[in-house]
Amino acid sequence: MIKTSSEAKYVVNRKGEKFLVEIRRTPDGKTFVVVEKLRKHVYEKEGEELVWEQNVEDAEEVEYEKLPQEVRAAFSSATKR
Repeated sequence: MIKTSSEAKYVVNRKGEKFLVEIRRTPDGKTFVVVEKLRKHVYEKEGEELVWEQNVEDAEEVEYEKLPQEVRAAFSSATKR
């Protein structure tokens, strides 16, 4: 496993879907873009309905066009269908 530190976190709404985009850097200076589709999970436990969502409190919500160009390129590559 590679140890990385978070440089930036964004919530991006693209085509009606929300994504968490993280910019991460390794100690030797390599940068990675991590793209995750945000999901909401509803499940039952002991008869009670519970909801789990990813924590995005510290993420900045931005429009896709406001992302840096190289981040947009990585995002587009990661979300191709």
